[in-house]
Amino acid sequence: MHTLNFPGDVPAPERLIFAADDDAGDLLLLARLLEQPGIPYPCRLFASGETMMDALLNVLRGAPAPLLCFLDVKMGRMSGFDVLRWIRCQDAFDAVPVVMLSGSNDPHHPDDAAGLGAQCFAKKFPSAIELRRLVAEAQRYAADHSTPAAFHLPCNLLVACERPAPGVALV
Repeated sequence: MHTLNFPGDVPAPERLIFAADDDAGDLLLLARLLEQPGIPYPCRLFASGETMMDALLNVLRGAPAPLLCFLDVKMGRMSGFDVLRWIRCQDAFDAVPVVMLSGSNDPHHPDDAAGLGAQCFAKKFPSAIELRRLVAEAQRYAADHSTPAAFHLPCNLLVACERPAPGVALV
């Protein structure tokens, strides 16, 4: 018996969440947080920015794009900012939100992340509720992507990269 396959019959490939951090303990903690109920996407972990970029090169060759990328700001040879800069130079990743993570108290990091095109900056580590909000917003963003500024995160514990208009407070 032969099976006929029509383009509509092929299931869409499962989306992944990418996460890069050169600290193995931090990476495993983030992975565990992303395994919480309400986050139905598997997570692919990378021990460096370079290894995440290798996986993203496969996306440019036809592999499915990640739903969302988490990048640690401070990594070894290539920082999270370096990887973010590269991601934003690839048109294929315009609809992939990037969340920068940092344990640093450097007050310039959120502005640097926003200037390079990150959708959000979060202190290590977001709570399970915050992660569910990020993933839900990434789902909405992927389904309704129009411009990089379309990513809106309604939570008060993360520093949103988009700055509110004067007189408007983040919720």
